[in-house]
Amino acid sequence: MPATRFARRILPHPDVLAKTPGLRWLGHYLGPRPWLWVAHRRRVALGAGLGLAVGVIPLPTQMAVAAAAAVICRGNVAAAVVATWLTNPFTLVPIWSLAIFLGRLVSGHTGPIATPEMLALEWTQPGTWLASAWLWIQALGTPLLIGLPLAGLLLGSLLYLLVYIAWWAVIRGERWRRLRSRAKAKVGANARG
Repeated sequence: MPATRFARRILPHPDVLAKTPGLRWLGHYLGPRPWLWVAHRRRVALGAGLGLAVGVIPLPTQMAVAAAAAVICRGNVAAAVVATWLTNPFTLVPIWSLAIFLGRLVSGHTGPIATPEMLALEWTQPGTWLASAWLWIQALGTPLLIGLPLAGLLLGSLLYLLVYIAWWAVIRGERWRRLRSRAKAKVGANARG
């Protein structure tokens, strides 16, 4: 089916992951476990949803965490890794705005949102990066801390539905096109006969 071929074409192969620094373990793990890599509608949709849900939360190792979540939930690992790329500097403001909105809605926070100072990292000491980033995120306030997981769940669920329905629509369109071409061929054969 073309939908499956398209998914295979855009998803990286386990051999590519085995050569990628930081993801080598994943490539070696996926090789003997094809069910985590197969381009199947439910598994790809689940992997994409998990990847975006994890990608919304600012973690230094989003791709590895998304891959681990996909392994645990038996989703497509490549789709999970690729979906983390949907959270990038261009999508950060809308995603965090949604997170703050959801956090304010759930927590009942009505006051102004704190604007933190610029993120200051000591580049020569990588061990302090996570703590500095956490302090910076905390300075944004409770609505963001509550809203990030909620936004992850919401956006991950929406992406799951979007991928699942789009894949279904492509398959239905392919079947309809095949049936239509068969019917035309049958009508043409009957007209000649």
